[in-house]
Amino acid sequence: MENNENTIGIIPDSCGNSGYSAKLMRKSSTANSIILIIFTIFMIGGSILTTYIAEAFVNKDSEYYSSLCMLLSMLIQSFGGVSLALFVNKKTTAGKEAEPTRSLFRKPQQSSWWIIRWIFIVLFFIYATNYATSFIFMFIENITGIKLVQTDFSADDNALSGIVNIICITFMAPFFEEVLVRGAMLGNSKKYGTWSAAIATGLFFGLLHMNYPQVPFAAVMGFFSAFLVLKTKSIFPSILVHFIVNSIGGIQSLFVGRVDAEAIMAGDISAAMENPVPFIILMLIGLLILGLLGIGLIFFIIEIVKFRDSFKLEKVYPEVSEGKKLLHYFSSPLTVALALFYITMTVLNALPE
Repeated sequence: MENNENTIGIIPDSCGNSGYSAKLMRKSSTANSIILIIFTIFMIGGSILTTYIAEAFVNKDSEYYSSLCMLLSMLIQSFGGVSLALFVNKKTTAGKEAEPTRSLFRKPQQSSWWIIRWIFIVLFFIYATNYATSFIFMFIENITGIKLVQTDFSADDNALSGIVNIICITFMAPFFEEVLVRGAMLGNSKKYGTWSAAIATGLFFGLLHMNYPQVPFAAVMGFFSAFLVLKTKSIFPSILVHFIVNSIGGIQSLFVGRVDAEAIMAGDISAAMENPVPFIILMLIGLLILGLLGIGLIFFIIEIVKFRDSFKLEKVYPEVSEGKKLLHYFSSPLTVALALFYITMTVLNALPE
């Protein structure tokens, strides 16, 4: 098969046959699950281990205790978990055949104007999903009478907590998570199917958070970030999107704990005036998000009308549908088991004790 800008040539499978191989797609899926298992072990194990390590430096009742735990946990899962996951991945069949992750640290192969348009479009879908699912979860709480539990990212009222939140949420998470998911995982599977790889890695990026409010919009962000990587052949645009989302969330975490949200939602404006600065900042962030939604929607409409080719991805083994490739991806027993584990943990984490 001849190569062109929309088609990637067929490569031999592990048996030396030319054509798409469901077995190889399944192997890439299993390799990705191994990556996530290693990272999850470090993520969960690190959060448990740091509670003991932190006590060696500060008292458990100290105002700095939770911040130190968060910093140590992020260091363990980022430098330990991601590094080991990448190392093990290179030992797998899929990892050996994949494009090196470091090759994605290059100039994007799209114009600056294209990247700007699509960053706004991606942000539109992320925040639209976040708002839509927030209403859905509120509806579920109202009809069931169950107050769902979510991870509290609000910073404590001290300088160290603010610094740690900025370092961990704004800088470390975007870089290491993009390298892990959009670098290694997407790299393992994209050579068998572009849309299917973007959907599968995006879904697992959402499930990886195991925090019910984050799962839907993180999955959407994961899918569109994979789309950006596939279109630009660079990881920088997806890191930038991740940085923007986490920066907004990080700033919110610094001030949300200083505002009586329940009183304000009940219409008690005097509660906001007791501490106006955090309230004003949170209001400005809300307006910023609304602005991102508006601009992103406009760019999305323009893209549909004038730049429809922007939605096209390279065709890999076009004789097999992306839907069938996705089924092959989820035919890996380890992948199915991992998905069920994440779903179970998300539900358990959401239920009140």
